[in-house]
Amino acid sequence: MIKNPAPPWKMALVLLLIAGWALGGSAETALALPGPFLSVKIYTDTVWSGTVTISGETRVMPGAVLTIRPGTRILFDPVDADGDGVLDSRLVVEGGLVARGTSKAPIIFTSAGDEPQPGDWLELRVDRAEGVVMEYCVLQYSRYGFHAHFSSGVLANSILRNNLDATRFGNCRFFILHNRFEGNLGKGINFRDSRLFITGNELRANRHGIFIFEKAKGTYIGNNLFSKNEVSDLRFGDFFSGFPPVLDGNVRDDGRPLIILGRDQSAPPAQKQIHSSSWFGPRVLKMRVKPIWERDVGSFVDAAPVGVSDGRRIAVATWGGGLLQLAVDTGEVLASTSIGDVIDAAPAAVSGMLIFPAWDHRIYSVDTKGSVMGSIGWDAGMADDHRQASPLVLGGDVVFGLWNGEFGALDPGRLRWRWKISLDGAIRARPAFDGRELWVGTDGGGLYEIGTNGKVIGRVEMGSPIRTTPAVFGEGNLAVVTRDGLLVRVRGGRIVWRRKLPGVGTYASPVLRTADLLAVGDGSGAISLFDGNGALIWRTAVGSAVHALGGKEVLWAGTEDGRLIAIDPVDGALMATLRAAGAVHSPPLITGGTTRRMVWAARDGVVRALDWNVSEKTWGWRP
Repeated sequence: MIKNPAPPWKMALVLLLIAGWALGGSAETALALPGPFLSVKIYTDTVWSGTVTISGETRVMPGAVLTIRPGTRILFDPVDADGDGVLDSRLVVEGGLVARGTSKAPIIFTSAGDEPQPGDWLELRVDRAEGVVMEYCVLQYSRYGFHAHFSSGVLANSILRNNLDATRFGNCRFFILHNRFEGNLGKGINFRDSRLFITGNELRANRHGIFIFEKAKGTYIGNNLFSKNEVSDLRFGDFFSGFPPVLDGNVRDDGRPLIILGRDQSAPPAQKQIHSSSWFGPRVLKMRVKPIWERDVGSFVDAAPVGVSDGRRIAVATWGGGLLQLAVDTGEVLASTSIGDVIDAAPAAVSGMLIFPAWDHRIYSVDTKGSVMGSIGWDAGMADDHRQASPLVLGGDVVFGLWNGEFGALDPGRLRWRWKISLDGAIRARPAFDGRELWVGTDGGGLYEIGTNGKVIGRVEMGSPIRTTPAVFGEGNLAVVTRDGLLVRVRGGRIVWRRKLPGVGTYASPVLRTADLLAVGDGSGAISLFDGNGALIWRTAVGSAVHALGGKEVLWAGTEDGRLIAIDPVDGALMATLRAAGAVHSPPLITGGTTRRMVWAARDGVVRALDWNVSEKTWGWRP
């Protein structure tokens, strides 16, 4: 039903009701905006909850972030402002959008009409927005659905149905994961000139499942289920040019080959008969955590626990100068060593020995019985009381960076330097190896490329101390975080891009989650996921400085306020929180297996072990 414009007095009343939006803030109660086409602009960070009805256009301006809470209903009035037969109500986001519902309380974008039908409202549009999150959302009865241009983010675990087009992407970098596109009269996923990662989706009873208008280089379409799409499962547009997407493991529920029309008339062979769509479409992840043991080691622990070569024990270093070897199964102390000064670097386990530096300016070698087998000193240089770099095992040697700026490879058996050089500042993080060369950062702001023979090949100036281990994408291709809060991508000895983080850099090294995705924590308490080109996919605030980050299937973040937080790397959602009575400065040690054993430690002096796993089930929603 198309509504006619309201009288002036009613328009004035509506404008008063929405004044809070234009100023920014929270909308905690039901807001009704009936009647005429209204233009509303939001300039500051704003939170929506309850029921929000939009008549006309609501626009989130650059610099403002709209957060929509779980269970919120956004209703769009079927208003035709210009009489052209196209209903015009829409939400436009030029700043930020975080619409993260839950499986029990999804966020609903729908028509306010009495008899809703496709095209009742125009679109949810994002323009030049980054870090957009849409999860556990239901979007229905629109004309253009979720419509994004020059934007990046994630659309996951959502249902987009009964629209004309469910999505439109142009010049975007998006991850489209585990959604259901159903009953859309046009296209389920429609894009041009975008790099999309499309997997785990169910595309059912649309006119076209996926429509590629033009240009799909860098797009991956894999492990999706297609069913009963009217014309095609995959359609290349008449103007398509360039490289096609990568197609991998897509199936139909009847076992037949995909219907592919347009540029590529050949269909990939059916993978197998699919009898259930339990893996495809929206899903609910549940993490289960079971505490196993705790061991009080009597002092701060900043160094990450390390697995010892026999697989049955771990090594834990403490500020009290202790190196304890604990049984993985029980936490029993199998061996204990005291060297009398702080150890805050994780030992290197090599050839049955544990090799590590201490604050007394010596490098120690300890065997599995806890006996000190030897030590070697180094020139103290300037006084220091900050983090020491953990060593790197490379072949049969151990590579060290030291407080005094020395960098070298040590023969662990004889505790003799094979080579050693001096760099421009203290070294506080483990070096990285790209398969050919070593890379290490210094407090002098230099990122050094060094051959395995100790020859300096190059130096990249960062302008700020580097206290994190570089994340390596490939040979000469890596990313680092600087102390002043820059994420820097380096390729071939040159900086290719920089991204400013919300906070300063900490000792939390960036984590390469996949070949093209990089997770980063910072001093503001933000955890961000970037792709290899620097596009922000999502950002989550945890409320306290992030000192450690680790894991791939699940990201684990250690915080200043004593939490170890499990984060879903797909969209940044919090999955579980573990608590200690002191700051967590190191990532956990995770062992393999279906049920995973994890060991973590904190500045409360307690080492903890637990088992964890993640299960999944399908998710659907009906009004």
